[in-house]
Amino acid sequence: MSDDDFPFSELVSARVSELGGKVSAIEKRFDLKPDAIRNVMRTPKGAGPTLSRAKEICEALGLEFYIGRPRDLAATADEQSTGKVKPDLLDDFAFVERFDVSLSAGHGENGDNARPLAPVSFRRDWLSERGLVAEKCVVCSVRGTSMEPLLFDGDLVLLDRRRSDLRSGQVYGVVDVEGDVRIKRIEQVENGLLLRSENSEWPTELRHGEDANRVHVIGSLVWSGHNHDMSGRKASR
Repeated sequence: MSDDDFPFSELVSARVSELGGKVSAIEKRFDLKPDAIRNVMRTPKGAGPTLSRAKEICEALGLEFYIGRPRDLAATADEQSTGKVKPDLLDDFAFVERFDVSLSAGHGENGDNARPLAPVSFRRDWLSERGLVAEKCVVCSVRGTSMEPLLFDGDLVLLDRRRSDLRSGQVYGVVDVEGDVRIKRIEQVENGLLLRSENSEWPTELRHGEDANRVHVIGSLVWSGHNHDMSGRKASR
């Protein structure tokens, strides 16, 4: 079968598989209508989408869309001599969901109705080396100073949602008893939990008995990105 005869639906299906098979996530991320890609994948032989829809889907999947007179491949002399083609750089990265809720390092901030933001990209090999799965992680921001010098106001943090079983001394993003989202170093004590801050100015908090059972773990801290505030203003507590 020539390239011209290759069904567009099969090309789309193959590319979706390369990207992890999360069709609905791709459609949502690029503001495509629900089932825009899935309907193409279900297309019977002999039928197909309009060219404008094909262009939209190609852009969402990181594929080049081109119709016109034949053109030469823009390969370098080295690629021409070795026969090697540079891989798609997008394939080196995975996208992790990010939400607009801040994990409070001090007093809580309610996380109800958190809105998704643009996802954050991480290198696939970096994630793999740490045993992380992009779909099982989440990125949030930090608010407050109680976790300094480990975490600063405005920092981004990556949480592994699979690591929800508490291990004493680890840092976790949690939903506290009143529904506030926070980030603290958690220690288990008899019939309770201690929520510790890194900043000695902030007191240790105890969640005892039923209150301890109401603390819900979002995930364990596995990475943070520091926000360098150049404005000179002091971060709020």
